[in-house]
Amino acid sequence: MATERKNTQTRREEALIVAMTIIHKEGIHNLTLRRVAEGLGISEAALFRHFKDKEDLIDLLASKVFDQYMVREPEGDEDVEAGLLAMMTAQFSSFQGAPEATSVLFQEELFREYPAIKERFDKRRHQRADRIARMVRNAQAKRQVAKDVDPEVFALIYMGAMRNAVVEWRSEGCASDLLSKAAPLHSHLVRILQEGGSRSE
Repeated sequence: MATERKNTQTRREEALIVAMTIIHKEGIHNLTLRRVAEGLGISEAALFRHFKDKEDLIDLLASKVFDQYMVREPEGDEDVEAGLLAMMTAQFSSFQGAPEATSVLFQEELFREYPAIKERFDKRRHQRADRIARMVRNAQAKRQVAKDVDPEVFALIYMGAMRNAVVEWRSEGCASDLLSKAAPLHSHLVRILQEGGSRSE
């Protein structure tokens, strides 16, 4: 009896996982449809039944990473410090569970080669910054944090610290415990909210 052919959705998902692994281990320049097909144990011609070309595959891979591995910011009106910690913890946990996803998100060569993907990433990054800034403004309105903190600047600082922590983790071969860095990093960052620009005399 002939083996049942896998449907497009299943084959695409398998191909995206193989592609992400190739980028993670060897870099974007070593990603080809032939390499992906070899990883799946099928012919390159068979792969073209599921992707129009390499750009189509990479576009779908970016969508997968953005949707599955970039966590959403809290939408509720919760305590700003608790909300930020929950976001950082969830994001670090997501990356630690799938370090290969960071090789797509932190792939400058990919962004240079595919500007449309960079635009989508920048839009997602701006959405996160805007949400953090709104959280700070809401907390300031309730007098929960220092009023002289600039919400937009704080958002950039917070996101930059998260990014640097992930970059450092990647430089170590993703071997350390990224998740364990969330609480102490967050604790230092929220002092900005608590103290603002004031300095004790």
